[in-house]
Amino acid sequence: MTAAPAQGNGLQVWQPEVVSPGESRRPDIQRIAFWLCCAYVISQVYLVPIWPIGPSWSVWPCITDFVIVLMLVALPFLSRANVSLCREVAGIERLLLILGIGCVLSYLVLTLNLSHIRSAETFNDKGQSVGMYQLYRLLQYFIVFWFASRVEMDAAHAKWLCWVVGMTFWVSSAFLLADYFGLVDTPTLAPHISKDLMVAGPWAFYSRGIVGQPVGTIGFHHVYPCIQLLVLGALYLHLISARRTWLVALVLGCLWTCSFVSGSRAGFVAVSILTAVVAFTHLRRFLAVAVLVAVATVPLMFYSDSLLQAFANAIERQSTIGESYETDGLAGRVDIWNERLDLLNENAVFWLIGTGFGSAIETGENSHMLYLHITLECGLVGLSVFVLLAWRVAKLLWQRESGLKAMYLATLVLLVSALTQETFYPVPALSHFLGMYLFCVAVTLRMTVGSATAEV
Repeated sequence: MTAAPAQGNGLQVWQPEVVSPGESRRPDIQRIAFWLCCAYVISQVYLVPIWPIGPSWSVWPCITDFVIVLMLVALPFLSRANVSLCREVAGIERLLLILGIGCVLSYLVLTLNLSHIRSAETFNDKGQSVGMYQLYRLLQYFIVFWFASRVEMDAAHAKWLCWVVGMTFWVSSAFLLADYFGLVDTPTLAPHISKDLMVAGPWAFYSRGIVGQPVGTIGFHHVYPCIQLLVLGALYLHLISARRTWLVALVLGCLWTCSFVSGSRAGFVAVSILTAVVAFTHLRRFLAVAVLVAVATVPLMFYSDSLLQAFANAIERQSTIGESYETDGLAGRVDIWNERLDLLNENAVFWLIGTGFGSAIETGENSHMLYLHITLECGLVGLSVFVLLAWRVAKLLWQRESGLKAMYLATLVLLVSALTQETFYPVPALSHFLGMYLFCVAVTLRMTVGSATAEV
């Protein structure tokens, strides 16, 4: 801080110069908090457990878990920084808190069956451990959102974060494509994971090598890499300038290719919708790019049998999107939905408050539809809170986001993809995805219009 002279009674009196908040030296806790956010993003490159320790394979810690612990340690110090928080973001935090408290009550009253509403013939105690896992993840998600929403995001931070998010997106995409084309295999990426299914659960398949389902370094289920890259790509598109048409087109092209080879049909549809909307809303910018790409790739695809063969598995998988569930178009989901509806119809109370947070495993598989799954475990009460939360987030992103509105579009397409999967639910197959999504939302909302993009 510099000093400025002031006149008083003929004497020069030196007084501290008043410096605007944007020019002041950022407090140390803010710098630490920002770099913790960067570390959180970088940790998304490798979401495989690094230490197989704990009561279950589902809570084996990965690098992200340790970063969240550091965030938790820094929270009390960040709280004293008196960072301004807009009313809308505070409202989202309150809804998240209400949702979390509701899940805790649902677990205590219903999953533990303290209310004796559920019959012993239909239910068992498997949901108790799953419910505890889901509460643990919800706590992590809340910590990440609370932390990221209080970190200063000025133009300098936007530039650094743009580089970090971009690096994470490209590296994660490279691992997924390398896995698909056989350049790397998952056993090589995780030699420390047991191949015993009784010990490592689904991670055993990762350790053995998942045939036909490229996952790279993101989880053991093919849906996870697709939607993870979707939110990473959306945040990257938000951070870069919309004027950089070639870079935007390259990101969208990479994202579309990765979703195509991932094997996730719902994820591929979601990415395709996002790509189409961005392209058509900025048609003049992307028209030249689209023509050049078509001229370069169509002849190559037509005359190259080896290239067609390389994408044969992905083409075969994605070609079933339009087929009925009887020919594997919905992979038996209709039967699962009917079973879940029959269970809800057993007791009218289940429609109101659900069967208990984490209890779905006690009566079969997951519902494979987010909205039905929330209703099954938390009832229409829980579904109402979720819908309100999703509406608030989408509305706020629409109002506050500028440029391509990539995070807003990503939110909408993910809500559509949730018709066939539990996209926004703390299921083990999607371990840290919801936390990453909330992080992206928090970062997007923290930025002002003037500092929302970085020239890279």
